[in-house]
Amino acid sequence: MAKETSKNIRLGLFVLLGTAFLIFALYLIGVKQNLFGSTFKLRAQFQNVNGLMPGNNVRFTGIDVGTVDQVEIINDSTVTVSMVIEDKVQIFIKKNATAIVGTDGLMGNKLVNINPSIQSSPSVEDGDLLKTRNPIGTDDMMRTLNITNENVRDVSEEIKQIVQKLNRQNTLWSILMDTIVAENVKQAIVHIKVTSERTALVAGDLSAIIKDIKSGKGTIGALLTDTSFSRELHQSIVNIKLISDSLALVSGDLHYITSTVKSGKGTLGTLLMDTTFVTNINKSIENIKNGTKGFDEDMEALKHSVFLRNYFKKKDKEKAKVTKK
Repeated sequence: MAKETSKNIRLGLFVLLGTAFLIFALYLIGVKQNLFGSTFKLRAQFQNVNGLMPGNNVRFTGIDVGTVDQVEIINDSTVTVSMVIEDKVQIFIKKNATAIVGTDGLMGNKLVNINPSIQSSPSVEDGDLLKTRNPIGTDDMMRTLNITNENVRDVSEEIKQIVQKLNRQNTLWSILMDTIVAENVKQAIVHIKVTSERTALVAGDLSAIIKDIKSGKGTIGALLTDTSFSRELHQSIVNIKLISDSLALVSGDLHYITSTVKSGKGTLGTLLMDTTFVTNINKSIENIKNGTKGFDEDMEALKHSVFLRNYFKKKDKEKAKVTKK
């Protein structure tokens, strides 16, 4: 009898402990799912929720404020997520807040992060639809990392080839390590320094020359600064201009004379341009020639005439005597 009583006591204790544990577990689950507090609902629509499930946490500014109540597929590009949020944070969540699906840690469970906006806006109401941002999935990150790894591999291979080329003889590295080249570079720098100093001296001399010219020293300075020379030069230019004007007048007169001659006006124009005048002159000369010939014949006839024959003979004898002497 005592044995059976002991068993019943142990059984009763086990049932009481099991009931207490069940009540405590239900309480924890209720607290987790916000079953025992006042809540309100928010919604958000995503293209991809990356494995988000009902019961996952909802965080606002890094604090758990609710849970995911339902994940519903609307169409092939839209998934609606319903969230149960505690009433006490409703005044802090604004209508322009943004919801994004994130991860609890690097490889933890999925959750919804509600990020506040900088701009002011009224608080959300029960059933409001929040703006969303598409999350970066693990697959996308892995693809990006894969591309980055390939690029790093290509870059490392190119760096390896560059290092191998630098290690060869007659390369840039060999030139940089050659002491003779370094000495030549030092000498070149010294020559450049000397040249620059000489250039500075030449520049100083040029500055002094320019200063002397400005002060009127020397021939060039006198030419540039002497006002009397400028006046004489100006007078010379005026004289040249007057001469050029006179030459222009002379050339105009010559042009008038030549045009008058070409038109046959005046004695010179008649002589040069009148063809009939030339013909008349030729005829006059021909007549003079004919008259001279007739005169010669007349003189020859007079020589043989009775009255003048003795006279011409006497002339011929006197010419003969003069020739003999």
